[in-house]
Amino acid sequence: MIPSFGLRNKKLLRFLDPGAWLIAVFIPHTLFGGIIPLLQADTGTNEFDAATYALVNSAVLLAILMFSRGTSRARLIACVGGAVFVWILFMSVFAEQGGLEFSAELAPPFIYKFSINIDLAPPMALWGFLTVSGLAHWNEPKGMEEE
Repeated sequence: MIPSFGLRNKKLLRFLDPGAWLIAVFIPHTLFGGIIPLLQADTGTNEFDAATYALVNSAVLLAILMFSRGTSRARLIACVGGAVFVWILFMSVFAEQGGLEFSAELAPPFIYKFSINIDLAPPMALWGFLTVSGLAHWNEPKGMEEE
C-alpha cells in the first residue's frame, strides 16, 4: 500500500487536482507535441515519428480522462505521467543534443558545472506536476473521491 505522502492540506490537494493537470498537459502536448510538428514534418523523418508518438500519448491521456475517475484516475496519471517525465529526463541526459550537461573537476578547487536546456522546463514542469498530482491523490479517501 502506497502512503498518501501526508498531504492533508485541502488547498494543496485542490491545486494538485489530477483531472485539471491532465487537461493542462493534454492540450499543449497535443497541439505543440503532436499536431503542429506532424503538419510541419515530412513523412518518414524522426520529427514525424516523434509527433505520431506524441499523438499516441495524447490518446492515452484522453482515455484516462474519459474512462476513469477517483483513485483509478490518480494512479493511472501517476504511472503514465511519471513514465513520460522519466523519459524526458533520460532523453535530455543521454541524447546527443539533449541539453543536459554536467561536468566536474576532480582536483582542487573541485568545480562542478550543471546546466539544462531551458526549452525542457515547460514539459518537465507540466509532466512533473501531473505525476505529483496523481501521487497526491493515490489513496484518496472515499468521501473526497466523489467531490
